[in-house]
Amino acid sequence: MRATQKALMARGLDSDGAAKLAQDGWTLNKLKLATETELKAIGLGESFINALFKEQRPPIPTDNLMKVLFDNRFQCCVCRDPKQSIIVHHIDEWAHSRSHELENLAVLCLQHHDKAHTKGTLSQNLDPTTLRGLKAEWETEVKKRDAESIYAAMRLDYSSWNYINELRVFEIARALKLNFSKIKYFGNAVAAGVASLDGLPVPVESDRLFYMYEGATILERYFYVAGVFNEVVKRIPIVNVSDFLDKGVLGIALAVGDFIFVQGAHTFSPTTNKKSGRGRGQICEGVRRANEVEVRFVFDRWEATSSSAKNCWLVGTRNQGSLVHVKDLSREDGRLVIRGTVLGICSNLGDLKKRDYAMSLYDSVPVNDFEEDEDVDDDWLGDE
Repeated sequence: MRATQKALMARGLDSDGAAKLAQDGWTLNKLKLATETELKAIGLGESFINALFKEQRPPIPTDNLMKVLFDNRFQCCVCRDPKQSIIVHHIDEWAHSRSHELENLAVLCLQHHDKAHTKGTLSQNLDPTTLRGLKAEWETEVKKRDAESIYAAMRLDYSSWNYINELRVFEIARALKLNFSKIKYFGNAVAAGVASLDGLPVPVESDRLFYMYEGATILERYFYVAGVFNEVVKRIPIVNVSDFLDKGVLGIALAVGDFIFVQGAHTFSPTTNKKSGRGRGQICEGVRRANEVEVRFVFDRWEATSSSAKNCWLVGTRNQGSLVHVKDLSREDGRLVIRGTVLGICSNLGDLKKRDYAMSLYDSVPVNDFEEDEDVDDDWLGDE
């Protein structure tokens, strides 16, 4: 998101208005140097113009602004309509609360923002108590939706996992106290000798194999392990960041320990020179790179779930989806680098990635306009 958009929304402008001004080349400094007549001519209201010139209220700190926007997926917490322009509203009025804390911020469309400032008699008022309840409900719902949509897409598209990190998946499954005996194909896996009675997969010892799932018991192993993985996906909170690869958003919204799903062009590169192509140790790095954000992880390509996965889908640049447990977030040469442990890599899952880096509220802005505005003084974005 452009710095101008952040700065204007921090001062109370709606998202569509902020996006249009940024697209037209306006920055905060240019707006401050314009006359009142010029500002009215570009559609700014008197209340915003007064706030811009007088700065009676410091802007919302950028971290809090982006955090509340992302936690609400840039949607009004009342109507939840992604097509509506939004504004960040102070639940307890700034004039009384003097608070820009997250607990006092709510994302509203313009209609519900007006309603929050109006006391009606024929419909429910959007008073502070009601707004806090609606905000909490929506933010909880958002966290559930990503995992549910990923699981639903897996079932709908009959998508296969090209790689499953057995060790970490079963580690998480045990922490979740998953009853392995209830997993479909558990009995088949035990009978085939690929799982023990306690539900853990039996290690593959032979380094003569080209990939781990090679051999007569491939189906029993794959269906059982994939079944455990699917149950883990249903139970952990997952953030689908596929449409939000924006360093200004994810650098604030994510934390170490989060589980993220990212879909799009991944580049898979070997980091070891194992010419035989057999056995463990065929280490690769996977990278999903877009819009100055990188998601990076390493995995053993020997653990691919099929020969086509190993030799085609996990080589070069491929449109894949990866589920990653975040271990580190860092800024490197102006990029946000997210490093983690990959739990699974799968084929493209339908519409879990919907756009090429134009969020719903910025559809009118060209793709490359999500860079930071170079001509905006970042001091305007902080807590003054």
